[in-house]
Amino acid sequence: MGATECCGAIHRGWYAVLCLHVNWLLWAGLLKGLGVMLPTLKEQFTAETWMIGWLIATINGAASFTAPLSVPLEGKFGTRAVVTVSGFLVGTSMILSSFSNSAIQMMLTSLLAGPGLSIVNVLTRAATGRYFTTNYATANGIGTSGHAVGMILMAPLTQLLLDTYGWRGALVLIGALSLHLGVCGLLLRSPPIAPTQAPDRYLPIISSEEEKSPPDEASHDTKNVSRLSNFRGAIWAQRNLLGCAVCCRVEFWIVSLVYGCAFFVSSLWLIYFVAYAEAKGFSGYEAVTFTTVGGIGNLVFKVVVGVIVDRGLLKLRLSMSVMIIVNSVALLVLPWMNSYWLMVANAFIFNGFNGALSSLIDIYTRELLGAEDLVSAFSWMDLVATTFQLAFGFFPGWIFDRNGSYDTAFVILGCVAMLPLVAPFMETVLNRWRAQLGT
Repeated sequence: MGATECCGAIHRGWYAVLCLHVNWLLWAGLLKGLGVMLPTLKEQFTAETWMIGWLIATINGAASFTAPLSVPLEGKFGTRAVVTVSGFLVGTSMILSSFSNSAIQMMLTSLLAGPGLSIVNVLTRAATGRYFTTNYATANGIGTSGHAVGMILMAPLTQLLLDTYGWRGALVLIGALSLHLGVCGLLLRSPPIAPTQAPDRYLPIISSEEEKSPPDEASHDTKNVSRLSNFRGAIWAQRNLLGCAVCCRVEFWIVSLVYGCAFFVSSLWLIYFVAYAEAKGFSGYEAVTFTTVGGIGNLVFKVVVGVIVDRGLLKLRLSMSVMIIVNSVALLVLPWMNSYWLMVANAFIFNGFNGALSSLIDIYTRELLGAEDLVSAFSWMDLVATTFQLAFGFFPGWIFDRNGSYDTAFVILGCVAMLPLVAPFMETVLNRWRAQLGT
């Protein structure tokens, strides 16, 4: 019986990995697809480059602003229902955006896609982290490799659809493909046993029945409960409802720095790289080829590095530091990459190391914050990263409109990519400080 339950838990874990894979595929695919459409949308809506780029960044950013809702939604309706409904909302949103006649209309009709992708992303990442107590790096690498598959497939597919059916037809077909995320959500199942019964097997998805009630500080004498105690209890309940407690931990902000910078750089690369390559004189199909090669590098590095880390051949923090440095250097030298093969090599290296880094960040998060806080941590990390992106996501397009070149913008992105190197030092200082307090 125990072997059967364990086998069932593993199968449910792989369903979560599949759902995570499709979610990343669509997230990267939609961003890359809209990036491919950027020049066309600019002409259709008679808008400046920075405005369309900011519109795409806003769609991506709106996703993470709703991420904290993942905690109460999961507790109220369960992971399966939330993922299924959110998945269908993504496809519906993209289909509706095909009827837009202005940039503002497109932004409004596309806003549902962002929250849908974000909530599914948070819940499936957390589910994967709870199910896989072993081989987590490998499972997470396979799940997040959907980002690479999206880059490989969606950029040339979008270009083909754009040339064949126009931008409206392309959005309708991309929306139809996105509806499959809701179908994947139907595969998810709730765990058969509580975590206290089998703590060594896997960490199950929280259901509404298993939620802990907020502490009642005066339950022994309810008649004498003061208004202040009631107010404090209400605040505590809301704090637990949205998972805000994780934000009070220093480790959360360390992880948020790493994730936020990686998310910002990766998102803007997806949005602006095709336009950057075309500004360098490459054709649209050559620019799409660069992103396809980058997606291949992303896929290969995620899976390979995940296996290597699981086998203990590389330390987690050392691996992350190497990838951060390589990512930054790849962006800093991009202005001097003017030949076809240099652009191919740069795209492969940047996306390969960036993809592996994004996968390892989830492992780093679970190591610092624990599996029980993953939904809250991922939700608020997304919100922090999105705030940064919404504030500055327009700047590559703005620099291009002013200077006629993206070179300066990508050099700035390279500097931003280097910032997470301070995270290991922050962690060391925190550990020493706690050690001193302990003595």
